[in-house]
Amino acid sequence: MMNHSTLIRFAGIAFSFVAFAGAAGAQDFPTRPITMIEPWEAGTSGDITARIVAEFASEKLGQPIAVQNIAGGGGAKAMLTLSEADPDGYTIGNSWVATQIMVPTFESRIGFEPMGFDPIALMWVNPFTLTVTADHPANNVDEFVEWAKAQDGILRVGVCPAVSLPHVVMRRFLEVAGITNYQPIPADGCETSNIQGLFDGSLDFTTGALGAEKTYGDKIKSLAIFTEERSPIEPEIPTAKEQGYDLDWGAATAGWSGLVAPEGTDPERLKVLQDVFRDVINSEAFKKKMFEGGFTVQYMEPEEFKDLWRVSLERLGPALDDLKKN
Repeated sequence: MMNHSTLIRFAGIAFSFVAFAGAAGAQDFPTRPITMIEPWEAGTSGDITARIVAEFASEKLGQPIAVQNIAGGGGAKAMLTLSEADPDGYTIGNSWVATQIMVPTFESRIGFEPMGFDPIALMWVNPFTLTVTADHPANNVDEFVEWAKAQDGILRVGVCPAVSLPHVVMRRFLEVAGITNYQPIPADGCETSNIQGLFDGSLDFTTGALGAEKTYGDKIKSLAIFTEERSPIEPEIPTAKEQGYDLDWGAATAGWSGLVAPEGTDPERLKVLQDVFRDVINSEAFKKKMFEGGFTVQYMEPEEFKDLWRVSLERLGPALDDLKKN
């Protein structure tokens, strides 16, 4: 029979072994490529940012991060796939307010819960814009409202998928502006499809993310940004609020994107990911690359990021209820 001192020594050895095994598990991770699920199609702002951050993080992790585009259902397909993935740290996702918060809130049978993920880091925020072709007669919001109300037919407005933040924000703007003669035209491709619609004449105006629209240069023009303040990316574009059209939603008018993992991901491996992406997102090289692409970097610690999910749920809930009724 073991005496008291022997038991203490044995327990100490066992504890040390467990601690060493946990540390070793973290140090050995990752030993193979990681998959990052992206809910939008190639060429969209989400896809671009996912590939930028994946490139930077791959260098620090010593393993490639492969971006897998799973578009459709307003991001639901991607988030459902992520929620069902093995929580071993080798599958992560680029989450958006629309894909993670809005879609499952609007449709409870979608198959995953808005809060049912582990946070890694908030990566960036992006304002949405009122955008038309460069030859559109309106050059500011007042002129746009006057033009819209003078049209006899139904205006076709390009939105992202039906249940998306750009759609809800655009509906809010049109309500504030008193414009009622419109029909939302949703597209899974989001900004790429909508801007293409402006070019081929199938859409009269659209809303999208500033970063994607910057790609098209002088072929389009943004008449307003739907945020409280102007963007440092394109400060020459005035806000709708300063032009007399206050949406009164505060931070809820801007899109956000961050990195998440399946709920219950191995804590040691999750911490490795959180530490690496914290370093990447806060690095000057990453911020410079994102700024050049038209994206505004904003980092949040994991728990702060999770709090943002709760705030988004609270603020967007009433708008989603209205969307269901219409």
